Amino acid sequence: MKFQPPKGTRDFLPEEMAKRRKVFEKIRKVFEGYGYGEVWTPAFEDFELLSKKSGPDIENEIYVFTDKAGRKLGLRFDPTVSICRIVASDTSLPKPIKFCYITNMWRYDQPGKGRWREFWQAGVELIGSNKPEADAEILSVVYDVLKSVGIKKFYFKINSRKIVESLIKQSGIPESKKFDVFRVIDKLGKIGEKGVRSELGKYKIASNSIDKFLELVKSGKPDEVKDLKGIKSLAEKMGVENIKIDFSIVRGIDYYTGFVFETFVEGEEDFGSVASGGRYDTLVGLYGGQDLPATGFGIGVDRLMEVVVDAEKYCPVDVYVAIVDDSVKDKAFEIVQSLRRNSIRADINIMDRKLSNQLEYANSLEIPFVVIVGKKELGRNLVKVKDMIKGKESEVKLHELVSFLNKT
Repeated sequence: MKFQPPKGTRDFLPEEMAKRRKVFEKIRKVFEGYGYGEVWTPAFEDFELLSKKSGPDIENEIYVFTDKAGRKLGLRFDPTVSICRIVASDTSLPKPIKFCYITNMWRYDQPGKGRWREFWQAGVELIGSNKPEADAEILSVVYDVLKSVGIKKFYFKINSRKIVESLIKQSGIPESKKFDVFRVIDKLGKIGEKGVRSELGKYKIASNSIDKFLELVKSGKPDEVKDLKGIKSLAEKMGVENIKIDFSIVRGIDYYTGFVFETFVEGEEDFGSVASGGRYDTLVGLYGGQDLPATGFGIGVDRLMEVVVDAEKYCPVDVYVAIVDDSVKDKAFEIVQSLRRNSIRADINIMDRKLSNQLEYANSLEIPFVVIVGKKELGRNLVKVKDMIKGKESEVKLHELVSFLNKT
């Protein structure tokens, strides 16, 4: 029987991991450039914590289990919840609190294009400021991250939950149905207006109220849009481009309280939003702390990887040390260790291959340089260095090998 990864998960081999690591490093560099410090939270939390403000269906959407002591736990699916727990339990943290993360998470979701049951997310949380400058900074961080990983054409859709609440009120939809409307309107881009009408009808919302609400979503301009335009203007002054106001963007998560946004790569809209977030001013208070204004976002790294182009060819090492015969094996291992300890990625023959087979192996991995260790050359304190791309060989003194390889 051949075992496969569980449904919705996958293995990452070295070539893919090298690509992902480069993307992580670029993301981390942008985060740190804005003053965000990296945190890591447990892979599982008390289910009560996870479900407190995530909507009624969350138990069906995440991995929930009971441990040997009878505690009901759930796998991490949203770092924002865990970070709010941290902030609620430590009032000494200076404000604003600026945390970032790059982590894996789990959701019991139907796997599909850009959608996995184990997935990676990167994001920031800015806690303690209710100013529009904080929301504008969030857009700026996303903008710089996407630019840093080589995505050239993308755009933001922004809105405010307060605007949608105003539209709901104007439409005559009961306040008690507010979160139902949020969750349904969040699907507008996927299921269309007809699908939204059908789903809202299931919540026993009057058809005339649905008609009025959808009309306002398409054309309404309540007073709260002034604040949204202020955020847009501030972000544009920070150099952020392609921001569109769209009243259908609400984010399907219940804890958002104001400004919300989604980010789309041009031509790749089928993947959905690659980065999204918004303001959640009541979440910290929900976990036992004082209410603190907060804003943030998450980037779906797996969706991002689908649109990132990496032209650089993967190579496990830069140098391969080839051994001509057993008489020079000990010296060859000294040489490879010297290279490694001088920060040169190097590998060596550990398969007792003939020299020709060693060169063939190095060539198959596209390793750029091979250091050939032979008895004759060692007698003169030399090794041969073969440039596998140019096909050129050089004799190099042992004490100059590190500097020679660093220059080439």
